[in-house]
Amino acid sequence: MARRTTFALIAGVLAAMLALAGCSGGGDRATEGGQSEQGPTVRVASLLDSEGVVLGSMVIQMLEANGIPVEDKTKFGTPDVVRKALLAGDVDATIDYTGSGQYYVGPEGDPLWSDPEKGYETIKEKDLENGLVWLTPAPANNSEYFGVKKEFAQANGLKSMEDLARYVNGGGAVKLIGDQSWMDNPAGLKAYEKAYGFTLRDDQKIGLANGVTAQFIQALVNGTDGVNVAEVYATDGGLAEQGILVLADPKNVPPVYRPTPVFRKEIVEAYPEIEAILKPVFESLTTETLQELNRQVAFAGKNGKDVAREYLVSKGFLKQ
Repeated sequence: MARRTTFALIAGVLAAMLALAGCSGGGDRATEGGQSEQGPTVRVASLLDSEGVVLGSMVIQMLEANGIPVEDKTKFGTPDVVRKALLAGDVDATIDYTGSGQYYVGPEGDPLWSDPEKGYETIKEKDLENGLVWLTPAPANNSEYFGVKKEFAQANGLKSMEDLARYVNGGGAVKLIGDQSWMDNPAGLKAYEKAYGFTLRDDQKIGLANGVTAQFIQALVNGTDGVNVAEVYATDGGLAEQGILVLADPKNVPPVYRPTPVFRKEIVEAYPEIEAILKPVFESLTTETLQELNRQVAFAGKNGKDVAREYLVSKGFLKQ
């Protein structure tokens, strides 16, 4: 935590405190009284995918630009790994998604998670009890949908989930790839099956544990192990470039997943300005914006950190 020095301290004590400050890994910040305040270094973690790196890098670069010391821990791990590290205090901040609150604080599968405002307010209020602060979310919605190759869709008359249900119930060949937890979740695949009246057998599903949709999409594009349907996220970059059609969901089945900066309470208390620093950045991030930023990483071959900086500069959040 912050530690202050004053001119009234005797030389020996002052020297000892300065020596300790030099080892703490924080940053010196000027206070109103002209004193030096030692703040903690903020360890910013992210998920493994391109969006995690881009958004995590935005947080890092904005904090750095405002004199807050940071440690880059982007590409830290899968959602469960990052969450555990945040709760344990091994990292201090990350980007998470409001709909994931159903797993963290519950109730799982409750319709409230499909309401963008109720879902956000619920996880914000309940996670504060876990020592975590959810800041201003983006308007983007990174929900899970079903993607198919365009030629497959055209050959079988698929445009919506209603069409897919008809195809499945008619005995059409299906092999779905996606995240195993999504397949098991009452608000995930099971909710789609219930809403549209179809059921996939175990041999029609391939469930992976990492939740990285880039792998699902690659399997779909290549037809790996007969895969012809994949779980995709609304903000995945370059779906159209890969010839993938996202099936329409007229019943609005999945929970809303708004990307949101999440910090340990101690960090927000040490740097109360963080909320104001990040608020305008995240308010600017629409679903279409994230699709384009993710596309630049996935298909233009750009580094996620560079994509983040270019965006922040283009919007005037950072100077050139």
